[in-house]
Amino acid sequence: MLSLLHSLDIFILELVNLSYHSFLSDNLALLVTNVGVIYFWIIIAGILYLFGNEKGKDVSKKMIIILIVVVIVSQIIKFVVMRPRPYTELSSLVVLSLGTDPSFPSGHTTISTAMSYVLSKEYNKWYLMSIPVIVALSRLYLGVHYPSDVFGGFLVGIGIACIMEHYINFKKFEL
Repeated sequence: MLSLLHSLDIFILELVNLSYHSFLSDNLALLVTNVGVIYFWIIIAGILYLFGNEKGKDVSKKMIIILIVVVIVSQIIKFVVMRPRPYTELSSLVVLSLGTDPSFPSGHTTISTAMSYVLSKEYNKWYLMSIPVIVALSRLYLGVHYPSDVFGGFLVGIGIACIMEHYINFKKFEL
């Protein structure tokens, strides 16, 4: 069963990664993947805090607190699982970026999922949940993750954001 899942992982990865590559699509993927980095979401939270109304300030605090937990938890999982990056095992990939930590779960997908969920829920803009899907596809296109890495990142991100929203009173935190 595991070999079947791993074969499916490789098949989907190669389908996305070995698809059409051009200067434009490669650079677009490199740009899109940055929506999954911590700095991007700190800037978004900062803009909400500085220029938003009271709700914007509250959402900003929630984003920062969830972001910190998501990064810590995903890093712990990465170093417990220690899954190698796909480009270290598959020579067929077009590799456009290199990861510096283990592969599972995708940190970019985890972060973008948690942050998109918070914004989607707070502002009732559910189309924002397309952001982690696009980030996840960029990670496959760049050759740095297996599909199961980005799926795991989606589950970790949404799981942490939902649990924290349910159990934590974010209004009591001061920034």
